[in-house]
Amino acid sequence: MRRNPKAVIAASLLTAAAITLAACSGSSGGGGNSNGGGKSNTTSPNSTKGYNAAANNVLNASSKTGGTLNLLSTGDCDSWDPGRTYYGWCFNMQRLFTRTLVGYTKVNGTKYEIGGDLATGLGTHNANFTKWTYTLRPGVKFSTGKAITPADIKYGIERLFATDVINGGPSSYFIDTIQHPKNYKGPYKGGDLSSIQTTSNTITFNLSTSYADFNYLMALPASAPVPAKVEGGTGFVGSTYTKHPVSSGPFEIKSYTQNKQITFVRNPYWSQSTDTIRKPKATSVVLTVDTNPDDLDSKLKAGTADARADNGVQPTFQSQILTQPSLKANADDPIVAATRYMAVIPSVIPNIHCRKAIFYAWDKAGSLRAFGGSTAGVVANSMTPPGIVGHDDTYDPYPTGSGSSGNLAKAKAELQACGKPNGFSTKFAYSTPSSTGPNVFKAEQSALAKVGIKITAAPQDQSNYYSTYIGSPANVKNQGIGLAVAGWGADFPTPYGFFNSITNGANILPTGNSNYSSLNDPTVNKVLDAGPKGTNTTADWQSLDKAVMNSATYLPFIWEKTLYYRNPRMTNVTSDNALAFGIYDFVNIGVVK
Repeated sequence: MRRNPKAVIAASLLTAAAITLAACSGSSGGGGNSNGGGKSNTTSPNSTKGYNAAANNVLNASSKTGGTLNLLSTGDCDSWDPGRTYYGWCFNMQRLFTRTLVGYTKVNGTKYEIGGDLATGLGTHNANFTKWTYTLRPGVKFSTGKAITPADIKYGIERLFATDVINGGPSSYFIDTIQHPKNYKGPYKGGDLSSIQTTSNTITFNLSTSYADFNYLMALPASAPVPAKVEGGTGFVGSTYTKHPVSSGPFEIKSYTQNKQITFVRNPYWSQSTDTIRKPKATSVVLTVDTNPDDLDSKLKAGTADARADNGVQPTFQSQILTQPSLKANADDPIVAATRYMAVIPSVIPNIHCRKAIFYAWDKAGSLRAFGGSTAGVVANSMTPPGIVGHDDTYDPYPTGSGSSGNLAKAKAELQACGKPNGFSTKFAYSTPSSTGPNVFKAEQSALAKVGIKITAAPQDQSNYYSTYIGSPANVKNQGIGLAVAGWGADFPTPYGFFNSITNGANILPTGNSNYSSLNDPTVNKVLDAGPKGTNTTADWQSLDKAVMNSATYLPFIWEKTLYYRNPRMTNVTSDNALAFGIYDFVNIGVVK
């Protein structure tokens, strides 16, 4: 899940999840289980106030309803179409207005849980996990008043195969898993997909491979229903559906001005009796885009806004929070299982020794400071973050010297090996308007220049940075982008959920590509091909990590944490660790006027 310039799953949460999955599958590799989680559970409110009080508990529990929750972000979602969004914070916002067959019934703490959402329960499956059936809950409706049917769920998933129209989202999971004709292009050009079978109240998926974690796919926003054959009752179809997707959740979109504001109001056709996951309290939710992140922090500090929907606070406000007890009492810094990294592009920097020179010269401590210092995470030595099976604190294939500020001798030796003893030049891409991208650029411009590597800035707005800028292999090559800032958290809490989209050679797409370096390594592909079967061991996942690092195409520099600030007027506040990397679970939050 894309870290916006997956929000995050707590590391301890994922550790527990991975252990559970490994035990149930009979494998030490955490490949998945047939249940995919536990029973629905209501989290006990936390009576303790203060710093990190909402990280693992529900804070300020209240039954009060009404009022408007005011949220801020520095940019728009990559898409409001559930099939196209892939930012972690946007997954969190999808909980406001979309529902899926399976949902996270508990998103905080150290043990996530999933259960039936639109479905009456988790899917039933055959012995080898190649056939999954779900029964639809009665009485569920779209915001148009139309009953949601299995055909609508089928149509929403068929759309994911139309990658020329519905791009940017996690479509590869569905395309790689669900049986389909070789050239099936989705409902717009290909019509019906016969491997998904429906009755009046059931939907059955016939898979092309064993997939023990299929319940997790049914919990992704991409599996939300779309009105069959009539996308968006207001006429928005295909790629324009993002302008006004039809709601299946407790809120619906009242108004939307791209890159400015979106307003959600209650869906009159949603019923609490059909929803055991969401317990909304606010009457409306307003998300306002302000491209100046310091403005956002000023509004949070002044109490004129409730929370940031997309990210943590900036360094200046962060410093104030950490030094002023009255502010710190309203902040949370949850541990997250996500990695910030540089995609080092082989099509632009083809010589592996030139790429390794970048790895050794990189100032990881400087990058960490650019993201906010110790509250933003710890220096990363490999791609697998803490909490994901295969993580190894001792594995450090590119040691960067004292204080993690760079190993200049090693970098110069690699430049000699690549025939560029005096260095070379390339472009450095990052998303705007966040200040972290420019700050990382400045830190690394200075660090790389010490060995003669010259970088020039290639910024792009966050709304299309991942989808068509660094997400287009052709654009990356044509623009000469050798380095691109990126971040990733697990789409669901298994190693496969972390690595498949970003490193599988089979998932390289012309646009909306998440394998930014276009890595196509046989060892990586082999481990990922076996991932859904639940047979991989910890050693297998570690071999994948080593193959990725040996390719010198992904340069990890931070295993993440994020500092968030909450308006004390908010009630029922908790971190969404299962989908949004610690960002608050806004669908259940209320406000006190």
